[in-house]
Amino acid sequence: GCGMSKSDLNMAFNRHTTSKIFSKDDLFNIKTLGFRGEALPSIASVSFLSAISNNTSEINQIKIVGGKKDFLKKGALNSGTLIKVENLFFNLPARKKFLKTQTKELNKITQVVKSYALSYPEISFKYTHNEKEIYDLIASNLEKRLCDIFGRKIKESLIHVEYEKDGCKINGFTGNIDLLRKRKANQFIFLNNRLIKDKNVINISVPYDYVDVNVHPNKNEVRFKNKDHIYHIIKRAISESIKDIYSVMPSFYKQSEYSHNENINLNFRKELINEVPDNIQDHFANYDKIEAKSSEILDKNTDTENDSPLDYDYEIFDVWQIHNKYLLTEINGGLLIIDQHVAHERVLYESAKDKIDEAGLDSQTLLFPQYYEFQADEFSYIIELFPYLNKLGFRIREFGDNTIIIESSPLETPFGEEVGIIKEILDLYIKYKEISSSFIDSMCATFSCKAAIKAGEKLEPQEMKHLINRLFLTKNPFYCPHGRPIIINLTEDELDERFERK
Repeated sequence: GCGMSKSDLNMAFNRHTTSKIFSKDDLFNIKTLGFRGEALPSIASVSFLSAISNNTSEINQIKIVGGKKDFLKKGALNSGTLIKVENLFFNLPARKKFLKTQTKELNKITQVVKSYALSYPEISFKYTHNEKEIYDLIASNLEKRLCDIFGRKIKESLIHVEYEKDGCKINGFTGNIDLLRKRKANQFIFLNNRLIKDKNVINISVPYDYVDVNVHPNKNEVRFKNKDHIYHIIKRAISESIKDIYSVMPSFYKQSEYSHNENINLNFRKELINEVPDNIQDHFANYDKIEAKSSEILDKNTDTENDSPLDYDYEIFDVWQIHNKYLLTEINGGLLIIDQHVAHERVLYESAKDKIDEAGLDSQTLLFPQYYEFQADEFSYIIELFPYLNKLGFRIREFGDNTIIIESSPLETPFGEEVGIIKEILDLYIKYKEISSSFIDSMCATFSCKAAIKAGEKLEPQEMKHLINRLFLTKNPFYCPHGRPIIINLTEDELDERFERK
C-alpha cells in the first residue's frame, strides 16, 4: 500500500472505523470483501499485534496487546504497511484450547492462502512456515497460477470455461477425467473475487445487487436473488466448454494414434480401449507363491468336516469366462455365476483386513519406482499415512519437497495403479480426519477395489480356478466390501423349473 499517517494508523484499530458502508443503500451493492470494519480491532483484541507504516512523509509504529495501544519509536520500513500478529488467543484460553494440532492449523492457513492466490493471480504471494517456503507465486494469469499451485501436469487436463449472459460472466477452468476425485478436492468458486462455499468450480461476475453477501458473519456463504437462474448459467457455461468430447477424455486417449483428430467421435472410444494390451501387469505375477499358500489352506480344510464357508459342495469343475467379466462354473447341484472383479475385491479386502494389524501384506519391488508430487497441504497427511500404507504393502519414502517415491507395492497391485490407490486413501483420510476402525475398513475396501482385476480383463483357466478357490476361503464370499453381490447360484432344481421339466 501507500502507507498511513499516525492518526490513521491509530484509528484503523478502532471498531467500525474502516467500514466500507457510507449509507444504507450500500448494503445492497457491496463490492468489497469486508464492510463492517471489525477485522483489525477483533484481531488486535486477542493477540500481540504490531503495525508499522510509511506514508513517504514519516514512519509510525504501534503495538497493541489485548486491545491496549502503545505507540513505539519509529522503526524502519521502505514503504506501505506491515502488520505482525503473535500469540493468538493469549488472553482467551477457552478459545485457544480449541485450536487443532499445528499440522491441521497449518493446512487451514494454506487453504486460505491458496484460495486468495487463485482469486488474485495478478498479485504475487510468498508463504513460508518455519523458514520453509510453501508458495512463492509470481504475478501471472489464472492458468499459470493453477500450474504453479497444482503442478505443471495439470495443464494438459485444463479446459477453459468462458461464458456471458444476462449481465453474468463465467470464467475459469474445469478439468477432464484425469482430474476426477471422489471428494470435492481442489474445487473453488469465486463470486466477484470473493471465495464462497458452493458446489461449483468457477469464477462468477454478477451485478452486485444480484447477491446478498450479508448472510453469514464469515461472509463465505451468499444468497442469490435468483439461484436457479445463476445455476443454469453456470451449467450452460461448463456444458459449452466440454461439448468437445476429445477435450474431456483422459490423457490415455489423447496419446493414441487418433489424438490428432479434434473432432473424434464417441464410436472411437471402444476401438481405443481395444488397443490396450491385455494384462499390462499380470494380476497373478506372483501366482506360484500365492497358489502354494492357497493350496496349503485348501489341503487343511479338506481334512476337516464342515469347514467350507458355503452350504454346498464347492468342488470346482471347468470354468468359462463370459464377456471377460463373469465366471461360469458347474458345481455339485447347479451352476455358479461369479463377478470376477468383486470376487477378487473380496479376496483382497479380507487379506488386507487380516494382515493390517499384524505384519502387513507382502509387497513386490517395482521395476520402475513411481514418483508423485502432492500439494503442500496434502503432503503432511501423506506423511501421517506412511505407517498404514506400509501395512498395505507400499514401501514409500519422501523424495524432495512434497514428493514421494513408491518403491514397492502389494503383490497383486496392477502396475500403474499405485498412485491412484494412494490418492484415494488420502481422500478418505482427509474425509475421516482421524485413524478409526471406519477409516481402516474404508482404506482396505478402497485398496481392494482399485487393485482387483477389472471387468473386461481376460483370465487364463488356471487363474479363474485359482480365484474361485480363494473366494471360497473368505469369510463372506457372497458380497463385496461395498455390498454388491459376488455370486449368483442357479441350482439344478431352478434350472429344471426354467426349462419346464417339473
